[in-house]
Amino acid sequence: MGSRHVVDPRASKSGKAGVAASRRRFRRTREKRFRKPVPPASLPAVSLMPARSAPDPVRLAVLAMESLGRASMRASFTGMEVRVAVPDAVTAAIFEAAIAETARSRSTDRLIRIVID
Repeated sequence: MGSRHVVDPRASKSGKAGVAASRRRFRRTREKRFRKPVPPASLPAVSLMPARSAPDPVRLAVLAMESLGRASMRASFTGMEVRVAVPDAVTAAIFEAAIAETARSRSTDRLIRIVID
């Protein structure tokens, strides 16, 4: 595997008895792909992180699916007010805006209350 050219084992057998390996076929092996070098991180990882002005979108989606989805189902089944705890005021504002939009088509979403934990 170290050489770039490999002799085909079928090529050494010739059809004539007096000719010794006159038909050599070379088959190229696949060229190796080299990985691109990773630039060294000269700055500390803390400075690479942007300032947190908005909540993480993945975390926000998980909170919405876990808490708002269940709260909406609970409110529709029981008909009673359901409280959902969120970690900060920005997330609370986003969730309240989402509930205001969905409350237009589902009347039970008016029973969901957002509480900052």
